[in-house]
Amino acid sequence: MGSPGSDDAPVLDGWTRPGETGLPHQRGVPGPRLAERDEESALLTGLVHGLADGNPAVVTVTGAPGSGRSALLASVAATARHARLRVAHVPCCPSDGTEPFTVLHQIFTALGGGLPAAAVGESTGPVPDGRVLGGLCRDLAAAVEGRPLVLAVDDLHWADAASRAWLHALSGLLGDIPVLLVVSQTSGLDTWRPVAAAHGIRLRPLGDAAVARLVRERLGAAADERLVEHAVRGSGGNPAVLTEALNRLRMEPGFARERAGLFTRIAGERLLRLVDVLPAELTAVLRAVSVCQEGFGPALLAELAGCPPERLAADLARLREIGLVAPGGGLAEPDAGQRVLGRMSEGERDAFFTRAAKLGHEHGVANAAVAAILRRTRVIGEPWVVEVLRAAARLGQAGDRDGQATASLKRALQEPLDPARRAAVLIDLGAAELLLDQDAGDRHLARVLSELDGPGLGGHRLLAADLLNARGGLNVRTLVAAFRRPDVSAAERETLLALYWLVDGDPQDRSAVGGYGMPPLPERPADPAQAAAAAVLLARRGLRPARVRGLARAALAQPMAEVGALTVRAAAVGALVLTGDLAEADTHGEDVLAQARRQCSRTLVARALAERAERHLAAGTLDDAAADLSGAHELVPPRHWHSMLRARVVATEARVHLEAGRVDLARQALERDPVEPGPGLGSAFLLYAKGAVLLGEDRPEQALAPLRECGRRLSARGWENPEVLPWRSTAAKCLVAGGEREAARLLLGEELAAATAWGTRAAVGGAHLAAGLALGPRDPDRAGHLAQAVGLLRGSGSHLRHATALVELAAGDGDGAGDLLAEARTLAARYRWRGVLGRLNELTGGEVSRLHGLSEAQRRVAKLAAAGTSNAGIAVELAVTRRTVELHLTNVYRKLGIGGRRQLAEALASAGEEG
Repeated sequence: MGSPGSDDAPVLDGWTRPGETGLPHQRGVPGPRLAERDEESALLTGLVHGLADGNPAVVTVTGAPGSGRSALLASVAATARHARLRVAHVPCCPSDGTEPFTVLHQIFTALGGGLPAAAVGESTGPVPDGRVLGGLCRDLAAAVEGRPLVLAVDDLHWADAASRAWLHALSGLLGDIPVLLVVSQTSGLDTWRPVAAAHGIRLRPLGDAAVARLVRERLGAAADERLVEHAVRGSGGNPAVLTEALNRLRMEPGFARERAGLFTRIAGERLLRLVDVLPAELTAVLRAVSVCQEGFGPALLAELAGCPPERLAADLARLREIGLVAPGGGLAEPDAGQRVLGRMSEGERDAFFTRAAKLGHEHGVANAAVAAILRRTRVIGEPWVVEVLRAAARLGQAGDRDGQATASLKRALQEPLDPARRAAVLIDLGAAELLLDQDAGDRHLARVLSELDGPGLGGHRLLAADLLNARGGLNVRTLVAAFRRPDVSAAERETLLALYWLVDGDPQDRSAVGGYGMPPLPERPADPAQAAAAAVLLARRGLRPARVRGLARAALAQPMAEVGALTVRAAAVGALVLTGDLAEADTHGEDVLAQARRQCSRTLVARALAERAERHLAAGTLDDAAADLSGAHELVPPRHWHSMLRARVVATEARVHLEAGRVDLARQALERDPVEPGPGLGSAFLLYAKGAVLLGEDRPEQALAPLRECGRRLSARGWENPEVLPWRSTAAKCLVAGGEREAARLLLGEELAAATAWGTRAAVGGAHLAAGLALGPRDPDRAGHLAQAVGLLRGSGSHLRHATALVELAAGDGDGAGDLLAEARTLAARYRWRGVLGRLNELTGGEVSRLHGLSEAQRRVAKLAAAGTSNAGIAVELAVTRRTVELHLTNVYRKLGIGGRRQLAEALASAGEEG
C-alpha cells in the first residue's frame, strides 16, 4: 500500500452501525464510513451482495492521486470478508511492471495455490496471446470452484502488461466465473478498459464543509478558523493530503508554526513523488512542457517530446488529470520540471535543452523564450545563440529586477566570440547590471576599455567609456590604460584624452601634465571632443567666455552620427549653459537626449534628463526641472548612480526645491539618498546644497562650514566661475546673519570680481542680485546692486533671478515700483513661482490666486484629477509616467494648501477654474 499516488490513509467519518440509515445497500454490515463517499460505498456494498446472489460485475474506480481509491477498495474488501466471500485484494506498485503476471501471482497466492504453469512458461516473453490468456482464466475458474470471489486490484496502472491483458480477458468472461472485479486507477493513467460494460466510479474532492468538519474533529480546540481556512484551500479537498497534514499536526506540534503552508507543501510533495514513476510517454511530454515557454505550439512540443502530434492532446489531458499540468498548459507544480529533468543524465539534459532551443529558434519562437532555454545549456558554438541572448536581454533590461537579462548576457559570454562581439556583449552586460550590481557593471565596461585586444574595438571602447562616464564611474586609471594601448587609433585616442580631462572625481591634480603622464589639451583643439573638454575647463575657471562659446559650438557642429562619446557632447552643452546661452544649449541638449533614447540606454537617458533639469534650474523653470529629475530617478534611482554623480543629482534636486521655497522637500532629498562628499565637482555641489538648505532652515552658523568647504574645493581646482556655484554670496548671507558684515562684503566683492572676469550678463547680474539680497534692505549699496541686476538680467534667460531682482528693487523704489512689479507679475504668472508670487502679495497687499503657483503641467494634472481620472489614466492621457503624475499632484496639494483629491475640485472652483 505504499506506491506513489496511492491512498495510504483513508479519511474516516465515524462508523456505520448495523441498521443505521443512509446506506440502504450495506444490509447492516459494519465498516468504516468514508467521508463523502456514501454513494460509492453503497454501490459497492450492493454489488458485493449481488455477487453472493450470483451476479458478477466489473467496477472501475478512478480519481486524482490521493483521492481515496485505495481506501474505497479496502472498504469493499472488508465488506466482502464480513459477508464471508472469498477476497483477493491486490495492491500494485511501479516495480510490478518489470515482471509478468505479478497480479496473477498475488491472486493465486491469496486463493492458496501457486501460479499456473502457463503463466510461468510465459514469464520471459511478451504479452501472451488469447489462447494462453483464456487458459489462465479457466485456471482461475477452477481455483475458485464456483465460490464467489471479490477481486480488488488497486493502482492497476502500475501493473505489468501481461497482468493487464489477463484482467482484460477476465472481464469478458465474468458470466462464466463468479467474480466481482473492482479495479482502481489514477486519473490520467487509467488506460485499462474492461471488455464488457462496467460500473464507473470517479472520486471527487471533498467539499469545504467536509474538510472543515474533519479538521475540527481531528484537532479539537487546536482547530481555529484560520487553520480550517488553510486546510480548505491548501488541501484542495484531497483526502490523502488532508490526512497526512492532520497527522503531522497531531503528532508533531512543531508543524503548527508552518501550518499556513503545510497543506500546500504536502500536496506538492505527493505530486512530485508521482513524477518519478510516470510512464515514459508522459515523462517525455512533461519534460517538453517544463522547458518550453509561451510560443512553442503543439507541433514543436510534440517534436521535442518525440510524441506523434495526434497523440499530444491526449497526453496533455492525462497530465492535467493527474494534476501536473495546469489548464493553461504550463506546469501546475513548478518543482515538477526540475524533478522530471533531474532524472536525466547531465549530457542528456544538455542535449535536450540544446535541441529545444534550436527548435524554438528555427521556428521563430520569441527570443525571450528561446533565451530562457539557452541559459540552461552548455556552449553550442553557433552565431545565432549570442544574438538571441543579446536580443532577449535588451527586451528584458528595463525591468530586470530578477537578473534574467544579465543571466542571458553572462551565458552569451560562454560562447566562442571574437574581440568585437565580446566587447559588445560586455557593454550590454555592464548596462544591464545597472539596477542589480553597479560595481560589477562598471567592471564589465572597464574590461572593454583596458583588457580586450583585437581589431574593431574602437567604437566599443568609446561606448564603454561613455556609459561609465554617464553613471559617474569612469575611473581615470582605466581611462589612462586604454589611452596607452597600442591598438588604439588616433581618433579614439583624441576622444579618450578629452574624457580624461573631463572626468570628475580623481583626487590627483590634473591641471597640468602630472602623475599619469597624460598630455595636456591642445591650445586650439581640432578634435570636437577635445574642443568640448577645453570649453568646459575654461568655463569652470571663469575665463574667456567668447572662446568658450567658440569651442562649444565647434564641438556641437560635429554630426551626431560621428559622435564617439555622447557625454562629451553633453559637456559642450553644459559649457553653453555657463556662458548664459540657455536657448542654444537647450536645443543641443534636446539632441543629446534624443540620441540617448535612440541608443536605448537607461544610463544615458537618465543623465541627459538630469542635465536638462540643471538647465531648467538655471532658467528658473522649476516645475520642469522637478519633472525631469523625477523621470531620471524612475530610470536610474539615485542610489544606483556612482557616488560622485549621485552627489550632484541629489544636490540639484535639493536646489530645485529650495528655489521653489520648499525647504522641507530639499531636506528630504538630502536625507532620502544620503551620500558623503567625495572628490570631484559632484561633492562641491552637495556641500553647496547642504549649506543652502541649512541657511533656508535659518541655521546660518551650521551652514557656513559646508559652504566654505565647497569654496575650498572649487578654488583648489581653479574653478572660480560663480555660475558653477555661487558659494561666496550664499556664505555671505550666513556672515551677515552672524553680524560679520565686513567679512560678508569681502566675499561678495570676490564673487562680483569673478563674475566680472567671466563677463556674461547673467553672471554679473546674478552677482549683483546676490550682493543686494545678502546685504539686506538697510544697506546703502543694496539699491545700486539691485538696479544693476535688473538691467543685466533682463533678456539674459535667467528668468527667476530677473523676477527676484525686480521685486526686491521695487520694494525700495517708491516711484518706479509699479512698473517693476507689473513686469515681475508677468514673469511670475508665466512660470508660477510660489516665492515671487508670495513676495508680490506682501508688497501689494493684493490677493494673488493660488493657481498662479501651478505650472501648466500641474494645472492639466489637477483638472483631470478633480474630474475623477485615476493616476494611471492621467499618465496615459498626458503621455507621462505615473510617478510624474504623483509628483505633480503632491506639489499641487502643497501649493493649494489642501489635503488631497477630495478638496481639489473645490479649490479649483474657488479660484475660478473648473475641474
